[in-house]
Amino acid sequence: MRIQLIHPPIYMNPRAVQATRPSLPIGLAYIAAVLRREGHEVSVLDAVMEKPDQVTEDGRLCYFGLRPEEIVERIDPEARVVGISVLFSFTWPLARRIIQSIKERFPSKIIIGGGEHFTGLPEESLRQAPLDYLVLGEGETTVCELIRALESGTFNPESIPGLAFLREGEYVQTTTRPRIMEVDSLPWPAWDLFDPPAYYQHGHIMGINAGPTMPILATRGCPYACTFCSNPMMWKRRWCARTPQNVVDEIAHYQKQYGATNFPFHDLTAVLRKDWIVSFCQELLRRNLHITWQLPVGTRSEVIDREVTDLLHRTGCGSIALAPESGSMRTRKLIGKRMMNATLMRAVRAAVRSGLSVTNFFVVGFPHDTASDLWKSVVLAIRLGIAGAHDIALSIYFPIPGSELYKKLAAEGRISPTDDVLLAPIFSMDATLHEENNFCEHLSARTITRMKYLILLMFYLSQFLVRPWRMVQILRRTWRGAEFTRLDIFLIARKKRMLETRKGTSK
Repeated sequence: MRIQLIHPPIYMNPRAVQATRPSLPIGLAYIAAVLRREGHEVSVLDAVMEKPDQVTEDGRLCYFGLRPEEIVERIDPEARVVGISVLFSFTWPLARRIIQSIKERFPSKIIIGGGEHFTGLPEESLRQAPLDYLVLGEGETTVCELIRALESGTFNPESIPGLAFLREGEYVQTTTRPRIMEVDSLPWPAWDLFDPPAYYQHGHIMGINAGPTMPILATRGCPYACTFCSNPMMWKRRWCARTPQNVVDEIAHYQKQYGATNFPFHDLTAVLRKDWIVSFCQELLRRNLHITWQLPVGTRSEVIDREVTDLLHRTGCGSIALAPESGSMRTRKLIGKRMMNATLMRAVRAAVRSGLSVTNFFVVGFPHDTASDLWKSVVLAIRLGIAGAHDIALSIYFPIPGSELYKKLAAEGRISPTDDVLLAPIFSMDATLHEENNFCEHLSARTITRMKYLILLMFYLSQFLVRPWRMVQILRRTWRGAEFTRLDIFLIARKKRMLETRKGTSK
């Protein structure tokens, strides 16, 4: 069967005070690979990179790449099935317009959706856009079975696990699809259908820009159940790891095929078992690949000790991210975050001594947060700064569809799946939080904004007081455009924006 997959453009907030950028869609590339292995004729319409320099304003937001009408013009008229992936729910208002335009132009095409957004809000998505089927959760097995059934001409969609669809206006969701346990059996992502070098050349990567870059997914899922995260619905609390040899084989292939030297890991929780990460590092050392790699998404701190961090550094790992989320043990307990300060601080100190850049993820404004909880985050930020951590990536809480907290807020009538709620994540990156994007019961948006900046101020102040030379290092890297920390990414992006503005003013 002839199938076209679409990577839609992603909203960006031009007034954001945090540096964000799109990256290669690894989930969609895996789907393309399994469909092609099944013998289907697969093409990809990557709306981001078809016109990477085209920026379209859309209200308070903007997006890179093709406009909806341009996407429709590039749809393969011979494709029987069009698949679209939506990872972030804040992209749904734009993706919805794309789907509606495709269906208007090609009413006979079967449109299939997949990704975290559809898994979190399946019925709402089906009722808002003319989608024929949704693939829920881990999609490789489900989409292959669905396409085989469509190709046969006669099938009962209710017999296929992992699907959602409407039948005569009634919502139908089939049984849950079991997770793929033998992840080594999956083909590597079909990056030949994309343009990986173009992403790197335009700076569209996750993590630190340290040369020609290819993303890696070494593990899938997470065994924990943080209440603000959609992982339990998407991945069912099961962590599945590829063999270290298989992962290194993939890295070596990209090094040869694309000249890649930098590999950010997109795993939800890459470092869960010490034996796995040690084996992986030993395999890298054995092959002597001379690469850089990163853990930018966040990982557990329990197995991060000096032995592990020394191995990470020796194998080219330049940065690691940990996720305490809050300095308040009360908040951690309420959000299901099983992390102790002692293990966190041990991991930070070990990583700093080994020469790694260390980021810590914080969230303020959880629905139950109080001023006392946020003050405890201030204290933890100071401790982390003194210990030598390089960055705090601080977010304001927003409800993620499919998460336990989202369901709780919806059950209480405090939120509904409106565009305003779905866009809250991207507007939470404004310099000032507005009350309509505040989901905290006890604190005003103004208070949360002040505490956010206080946490950042005290972290960087304590870091620079103990290590004043870091300020000089940051200024040098900003001048040269070299990234080592998240703060570098932010400052380099600001410098670039200022130069572009000045250049535009002088014309």
